Amino acid sequence: MQGTLFDAHCHPYGRLSKANLSVVNGTSPKDWTEVVELAKNSQKVIPAIGLHPWRVNEVADNWQSQFLDALPHAQVIGEIGLDRWINDSNLERQEAAFCWQLKQASLHNLPVSIHCLRTSGALLKVLANQRIPQRGFHLHAYNGSAQQVAQFAEIGAYFSFHAGQLNKYSKKTVAAVQSIPIERILLETDAPETIKKSNNATSYLTRAYELVAELRNMSVELIQEQVEANFRRLFKND
Repeated sequence: MQGTLFDAHCHPYGRLSKANLSVVNGTSPKDWTEVVELAKNSQKVIPAIGLHPWRVNEVADNWQSQFLDALPHAQVIGEIGLDRWINDSNLERQEAAFCWQLKQASLHNLPVSIHCLRTSGALLKVLANQRIPQRGFHLHAYNGSAQQVAQFAEIGAYFSFHAGQLNKYSKKTVAAVQSIPIERILLETDAPETIKKSNNATSYLTRAYELVAELRNMSVELIQEQVEANFRRLFKND
């Protein structure tokens, strides 16, 4: 597939795809510096820092000051969010960390990359009572229902998917993809989390473009143009 590729969500501990731009997400103070350094060394990297819900029980008490130290070097806040899927999840601590980081994003009008597993309803309730960045927020690897798409979109959501989600056997995901406003669709790899070692991140991203084009009954070229416009609007404020 020729043309431009944009990866809305990946991580620093793996080989990045050959996308024109990639949002590289930190998950705790342990990798925020690595994300910032990657961005300094590559114009194709958009740095994101955030405390992941999986890390809230292990992070040091001074993580907020570390966050504020790294914030001037970040262009996105992420990956942050809520998660009931993991064992020993502490939703109260997750929500406190999430809301504090969302406040920082709103104060600086930075886009947010949100992790949400088995908590779509809870996330909607939290967002309804929080200030949201004017630029909006990004639900990475969206796994909520098609019915919830309109509620999220109304308050500023963009939605991304990776190739592993976009198979025709997942009726829930297919319905969600087909219900999302075209100007809010993004694509991602979540590399290396979702990619086996034998797979290539670029081909994985390319496959996501092809699958969304098929599910939306559009040409790959049109999907590429739309995803680029969406990506630049949210992450680059273009």
